[in-house]
Amino acid sequence: MILKPVATNLITGFLGSGKTTFIKALLANKPAGETWAVLVNEFGEIGIDAGLMGQSDSGVVIREVPGGCLCCAAGVPTQVAVTQLLARAKPDRLLIEPTGLGHPKEILKTLSSKQFAEVLSLKASICLFDPRKLSDKRYSEHENFLSQLQIADILLAGKQDLWQQQEPMIPSGDELQNDLGGDLLREQIAAFIAAQQLQGELFYWSKEQKLNDELLRSLARPAKANLNAKATPLGAGLLRQNAGVFAIKPLGAEPQSPETPEWDARGIVFKSNKGEGCYSYGWIFTPDWLFDLERLYRWAKALDVVRLKAVMITKDGIAALNMLDGELSVEELDDAMDSRLEIISRAPLQPESLEQQLLAIKVAE
Repeated sequence: MILKPVATNLITGFLGSGKTTFIKALLANKPAGETWAVLVNEFGEIGIDAGLMGQSDSGVVIREVPGGCLCCAAGVPTQVAVTQLLARAKPDRLLIEPTGLGHPKEILKTLSSKQFAEVLSLKASICLFDPRKLSDKRYSEHENFLSQLQIADILLAGKQDLWQQQEPMIPSGDELQNDLGGDLLREQIAAFIAAQQLQGELFYWSKEQKLNDELLRSLARPAKANLNAKATPLGAGLLRQNAGVFAIKPLGAEPQSPETPEWDARGIVFKSNKGEGCYSYGWIFTPDWLFDLERLYRWAKALDVVRLKAVMITKDGIAALNMLDGELSVEELDDAMDSRLEIISRAPLQPESLEQQLLAIKVAE
C-alpha cells in the first residue's frame, strides 16, 4: 500500500541526448535509506539501458520495457508498467525514461490522469538535448524532438564538455557549418528557445560535472504539465498488433533480475523493430562469448548508423559502448549478465551481414 504519492520525474530527450547518463548522475544523489525506481522504455527490442546504468545499489530498482513506445495504445503500456513497478518496488521516487523516439505528451497525460492522482506526485519533467544538433534539420524539424522540448519544465543542454571549449570551424565551399564554439552555441540555444517559444527553465550540464543544487531543487518542484503543447501524431509503426502491451510481463521474485533470453543453438538472440522512420537491430550473446575490444571498437566506429549501444564482455573486461552519429565512447563496467548490442539506423540494414561481422570479432578459443 502506498501511504503517500511517489515523487515522479519524466526524463525525455531524443536519441543520444544523454538520458541514461543523466539518470546515473541522479541516482548518485539518492539519499541513503530511500528506494528509487527507474522505468526505462527503449525503441529497440533487447534492453540495454539498465546494464548501462548499473544495478549494484540495492536501493535502486530498474524496470525495462523494450520494443516500442510507452505512449501508444491509449497509454495502456504506461499504466501497466508503472502499476507493476510501484507495487513491487514501493519506491520513494520514480524516474521514467521514454524512448527517444516517443511521444512524451501522451505519457504525461497518462501520468496526470485520475488513475494515478493518489499514487503519483508529478514533479518537473526534463528534456535533455545536445545543442550541437539544433542546426541539424533531422532533429530541429522532427515533431517528436520538438514535442519533448515543448512539454518540458526543464531544458537541459547536455554534453557541455564536448562543446564548451570548442573553437568554431570555418566552413569552406558548400560545407555545412555544424561545429560551433561555446559562445556561439549558447547564442544559438537562446535563439532556438525564443523561436519555439519554449517555456522550460534552461540549465547546462556535462557528465563530468556534479548536478548542482539549483537543478536538483527545480526537479523537485511540481510539474507544470504543459499539455497544451502541439500534439504529435501517434505512429502506428511502433505498435505491433500482436505484441499485447509490448510484452510487459509480471515482475518475478527478484525485481532486478532480467528475463531469461530465448537462446538459439549458438547462444545468440536476435531481435529487430521498425517505426518512426527508424530500424533497430539487436543481439544478445551468452556470457561465454568473449569479444576483442579493439576490433569491436574499430568495427563500431566504421558503421554508418544513427545510434549504437552495447554492453559487451571482452577479454579486457566489461565494456559499455555508446555511439551517436559517429561519436563513439567506451566506458568500463563492473559486471554484466551477458553481452548486448543494438543498432538504430534510418535506413534498413542487412542484419545477417552485421551478425557475421560480429561473430568474426569473437576471441578465438
